[in-house]
Amino acid sequence: MRTLKIEPHLSETELKKVMNSQKTVRDFKDWQILYSVQTNPGKQASSISDILCVTINKVYKTVEKYNKLGASWKSNITWGGRREKRCIMTIEKEKEFLRGVETDAIKGRIITYQQIKSKLEATINRNVSDDYIWDLFKRHKWSKKEPRQSHPQADKVKQEEYKKNSGRIWQPNH
Repeated sequence: MRTLKIEPHLSETELKKVMNSQKTVRDFKDWQILYSVQTNPGKQASSISDILCVTINKVYKTVEKYNKLGASWKSNITWGGRREKRCIMTIEKEKEFLRGVETDAIKGRIITYQQIKSKLEATINRNVSDDYIWDLFKRHKWSKKEPRQSHPQADKVKQEEYKKNSGRIWQPNH
């Protein structure tokens, strides 16, 4: 095991202040690793990982990023979510597009998702997958409406009586 050394980008008090100001557990843990390494010089990564209940790899990666990027190392890290450079449309453009489609949908002019897909493809001049359309619906909380199985005012007793008492007509096959 190798011993860890931190570049002195921040003093111990500054590091502790930053660590205590973190809002998420993940960020707090990262700064806690850095604080532990800086306040315990000569400790090995295995002992620090055991004390903080993180993997040895996590300790090495955190220290490496901090040493390389400095005190602002955390601002470069992004977790999940949409990457605007790779997205077909921004959220605002998607909302604007769906507002235009919503009026037709409410009037019953749009029946299938393929109609929305073709409108979207015409708008952005690019083919999109079916999954993109379904993800678009989910992102903006649109739901699939289907016809009901039976009329809400239907009388089940009368329907069953009709099924039992209706005459059957037999016709020969010609």
